[in-house]
Amino acid sequence: MNSGDKIKEKLLRAMQNDLPGEKSHIKMIPESRLNISCNINSETVKKSAVLLPLFPENGTFKLLFIKRATDGSRHSGQIAFPGGKFENSDNGLINTALREAEEETGIHKNDVKVIKSLSSLFIPVSNFSVYPFVGIIDYKPEINLNSDEVQEVYELDISELLSAKRIDKSFTVRDQKLTAPFYIFDEFEIWGASAMILSEFIDLIKPEFV
Repeated sequence: MNSGDKIKEKLLRAMQNDLPGEKSHIKMIPESRLNISCNINSETVKKSAVLLPLFPENGTFKLLFIKRATDGSRHSGQIAFPGGKFENSDNGLINTALREAEEETGIHKNDVKVIKSLSSLFIPVSNFSVYPFVGIIDYKPEINLNSDEVQEVYELDISELLSAKRIDKSFTVRDQKLTAPFYIFDEFEIWGASAMILSEFIDLIKPEFV
């Protein structure tokens, strides 16, 4: 068994573990969110789904991130996972994640095997509940970006995720001063809901790699 197969085996084994949920999310929660009530009104909340795409390369597995287009929207220019709003025609949130990932990155939905659903996360500022799904692809996908939605993609291997540096940073978004935990990588930084989702993924797989 080569190193890539061993890593895949560990990832699949990790998906059998219980979800850490809020214990992971709270590590990366922005300070401003601590003072916001997160009571969810099921009648008005909007649903969305994201995909955490894993694929093999050079004896390891990598996780793909996107940088959203700078278009003036609420999440403009942020690092995230492929995904978007649920549509009734999706017939399920897994299909939302797969459809949006294909539309944004060109990753063919039929080539992705969903291996785990992570804990959902409510985003008060946009009134969305986000449902993350971990998907595995048997090859390195060819990326064909939808430039209207995505500026760039990034890939991090498992070892980089497991050694991620976490720091608190103060910054300004839409004239509002915020303080939040960030994951700092060589090519990009990630914070907010995407960092909270990533925190749970890291905590889920870490026991299999230590």
